[in-house]
Amino acid sequence: MLLLFKFLVLLGFSLFKWTEAQRSDIMPRNLAEKNRCIGYTTCSECLQLAGCAWCSKKDFSNNGKPLARCNPVDWYNSNDDHLLDESCSGSIIYSTVNTTIETIKDEVLGQEGSGNQLKPQKILIKTSPHKPVNFQIKFRRVSGYPVDLYYIMDLSTSMKASKEKLVNLAASLADAMRNITTDFRMGFGSFIDKPISPFANEMQPLKPYLFRHHMKLSKDATTFALQVNSAPTFDNLDSPEGGLEALMQAVVCTQEIGWRSNSHRLIIFSTDAPYHLAGDGKLAGISLPNDESCHVLQDGDGRFYYDHFRWLDYPSMAQISRQIANNSMNVIFAVPGSMVTTYRDLSSRLLGASVGELTNDSSNIVALVQDQYNKISSSVKLTHRASEYVSVSYSSSCSTNGQPINTNRCDGIKTGSTVTFDVTIIVKSCPRGSNFEEVVEFFPVGVNEVVTVGLDVICQCPCEAKDQLTARSECSGAGQYMCGYCVCDPDFSGSSCECEGGNARKPNPLAKGCKPPHQGNTSSFPNCSGRGSCICDAACNCHSPPGRKVWGDYCECDDFACPVSPINEQVCSGPEQGTCPCNGGGVCECKPGWQGNSCQTKCPKSQETCYESGTSQGAMCSGRGTCNCGKCLCNKTKDGDPYTGNFCEVPPCRELKECVQCKAFKTGPLAEYDCRGCEFEVPLVPVEKIKETKEGDQICSFQQYQDGLYCNFFFLHNRLKMESVIPVGEKGECSEPPNVIAIVSGVAGAILAIGLFLLLLWKILTTIHDRLEYAKFLRDRDLAKWPRGENPIYKRPTTVFLNPAYTTGSEN
Repeated sequence: MLLLFKFLVLLGFSLFKWTEAQRSDIMPRNLAEKNRCIGYTTCSECLQLAGCAWCSKKDFSNNGKPLARCNPVDWYNSNDDHLLDESCSGSIIYSTVNTTIETIKDEVLGQEGSGNQLKPQKILIKTSPHKPVNFQIKFRRVSGYPVDLYYIMDLSTSMKASKEKLVNLAASLADAMRNITTDFRMGFGSFIDKPISPFANEMQPLKPYLFRHHMKLSKDATTFALQVNSAPTFDNLDSPEGGLEALMQAVVCTQEIGWRSNSHRLIIFSTDAPYHLAGDGKLAGISLPNDESCHVLQDGDGRFYYDHFRWLDYPSMAQISRQIANNSMNVIFAVPGSMVTTYRDLSSRLLGASVGELTNDSSNIVALVQDQYNKISSSVKLTHRASEYVSVSYSSSCSTNGQPINTNRCDGIKTGSTVTFDVTIIVKSCPRGSNFEEVVEFFPVGVNEVVTVGLDVICQCPCEAKDQLTARSECSGAGQYMCGYCVCDPDFSGSSCECEGGNARKPNPLAKGCKPPHQGNTSSFPNCSGRGSCICDAACNCHSPPGRKVWGDYCECDDFACPVSPINEQVCSGPEQGTCPCNGGGVCECKPGWQGNSCQTKCPKSQETCYESGTSQGAMCSGRGTCNCGKCLCNKTKDGDPYTGNFCEVPPCRELKECVQCKAFKTGPLAEYDCRGCEFEVPLVPVEKIKETKEGDQICSFQQYQDGLYCNFFFLHNRLKMESVIPVGEKGECSEPPNVIAIVSGVAGAILAIGLFLLLLWKILTTIHDRLEYAKFLRDRDLAKWPRGENPIYKRPTTVFLNPAYTTGSEN
C-alpha cells in the first residue's frame, strides 16, 4: 500500500508539471494549430500554398528556438511577440507569384454562316499552385453553321422495315436539315456483329460483317437513299449487336467518313437490339483490347469494311466516351420503346449523347432527328481536357435571373445569343516540385472549336536555383546554404551541418548527451525532454517560450509553476529578487531582503519584531525558528509538527500531551516526576465545553488505557498564543469490548442455517427428479405395444386322454 501511495503521489506531481508546461506553452501551440502553412520544410513546398510566405533570413528564431519559415504572409507583419519576434523584409520573403493573364488570340465572335463560336481563342497564364485564376469564355452559336450527319444503322433482319422507311424519308430528312443550315452533308454506314461464331452464322449465302462504310459525307440525298436501299439485311445468332465497335469506327475514321474540321458533327445510331461490351469478345477467343484506331479498308469491289473484328475486342463505354469528346461529336440513339431504357443508360455515360424513341417502322425518323438537333443546338455544355494537377470549376448566369450559379451547362439558348462562362483554374500541385507548363483545352460538347489556355506554373523559389547558392562556408563547408537554411551533404547534419556521423566535429569531452543516464537507451524518451534541440548528440539547446525559462543539462527544469509578480510581470519578480528552483514545487526562493509568494515585497531591516520582549533580548523566535523579513519562520518538531505563534512560543499538540496526562489524570511518563516542567493549569471540564471553540482553538486528543478499555481524551489548545489554562474533558470516549458469545453464537447459527437450507434444497431437487423419472416410465409403458403369437414348438406340460369305455352313471 505504501508503494502504491508513493506511485500515485509521483504520478499526480508529474501530471501537474506537465499541465503547467502545456499551459505556459498554450499560445505557441494554439498558433501552430492555426498556422495552415506549418509543416512545409522547403521554399518550393511553401510556395505551392496560397497566402503563405517563406522567410529566408539566417538564424530565424524566437528566443533561441528555430521558427517555422513557412507562415501566413500577415504573420511577418504582426507586432505580436508570440508570433514572430523577428520580422523579414520584402527582399528575403518569397511568397506566391503574382498571377498574370495574357490574351494571345481574341478574334470576334462569328456571324451567320461562319466565324468563331468561342472567344477568346488563346490565353497564356502565369501562376503558382493553389492560387485561383479567373477568366471568362464566351460562346455564340452561329446560325447556318455547317452540319455533318452520319447515319449508322443496324441491318439485322429485324430492322428491314426501318431500312425501307429510311429510303423513302431520305429526301425529307435532307430537306429538314437544310431548313436549319444551308451547308448540310449526310453519309451512311451499317453494322451487324462480328462475323464469327458464336456471334453470327458464317455459313449464310451473304457473308455478314461488323461495320461497312457505304457513303462518304455528301450533299446528295439521292445517293444516300440508293445506298440505304441497296444494303442487304443479315441474320445473326445472339441478340446483342456490335454497334459500339461500329460507332467507334464512325467516330475515329475522320478521313474515310469525311468529317470536316469546322462543322457540327452528328451521328444517328439506329438499332432495335442491345450492344456488346468490352469482354464479350472472349467468347470467341478475342482478348486484345480495342485500340481506338481506325481500321476501315477498301476491298477489291471498292467497298469499305472494318477488318480488325477478329483481333480486337469490343470497346468499353469509357473508350467510346473519350473518342466522342476528343472528336467533338453528338450522338443521337434512335431506338424503339423497348430499348429506350438501355440506351438512355448508355447515353448518360457518354459525353454529348441523347436518346430518341422510334416508331416500329421508323416513320418518325425525320421529326426525331430534327427535334434532337434542336435540343442539342439550344443547349451548350462547356468542358475541358487537363491533367490531374489542374482543377477547373465553372459558373454562369445564363439559366437564372442574373444570379451566377455553379454550372457548365446552359439550356434554352437562342441562335445568335452570347453565353458567358466564368472559369476558375487552380493548380493543385507540382510534379516533383519543379516548374512546369501545361495546355488546358476548353470546348463545347459537340463543337469542334477549342479555347487553348497555356499554363506557366512557377513551383520553385529563386533562391533554390543552383546559380543562387551561397558559399559553403555558411554551412561549415559541408553543405549548401539555400533560402536561409543549410542543405547538408551526406553524413552531415545540424542547422549549420556541424555534425558528422552523429557526433560533433569538435566534441566536448564534458558533454553529457541529450538524455538522462537512466533514459539513455530508451528510444521513446525524447531528446532534451522534448523541450530543446540536441546538438550533435552531445548537448542540449533548450527552447524557452516567451516570458519563461527552460534550463538544465537535459532541459528538465522550468519555471512554469512559479508565480509571476503582479508588479513587474516577471517570474519570482526577476533574478534580483528571487529565483524558481528546479523541481521546487513552484515555490520561489527569495533573495535576502525580499518576501512574498513571488518575492515582490521588500523586507524591513530590523529583527526586533522577532523577539517576544520587543527588544533584542531573550531568544529570537523563542529559539524555535528563524527571523525572515521581521517575522518568525517556525521550525518543526522531530515528529514533523510545526511550532506556532508569532514568536514560535506555542508547542504542537504532541508536546503538550504528556503534561496534560500528568496534570489531569496523574498518568503518562511525567507522572513519576510530579509533572515537572508543566507550568500551565489543566482543569477537568465536561466534554461539551471542549467543543465550544474560539478563534485559534484546536481540539487535541490522546489515548490511554482505563478500566480495561482504550479511551480517547480531548483537550483544548490555542495555536495563536500559549495560554496558562488548558481544559481537558473529564470523560473519554471508550470503545466497547466485543461480545464474544454473541459473535460465536451468530456464526454457529448461520452455519447451521445454511447447512439445513442446502439439505432441504437437495431433498427438493431429488424428489422432483424422481417424480419426473417415474412419470416418464409410466408414459413409456403406456406407449409400448406387445404383439401376441404362438410358439410352434411350445407343448403344454399336461396331456389329457379320454377313456372311451368310461361312462358316468349309477351302478345297478
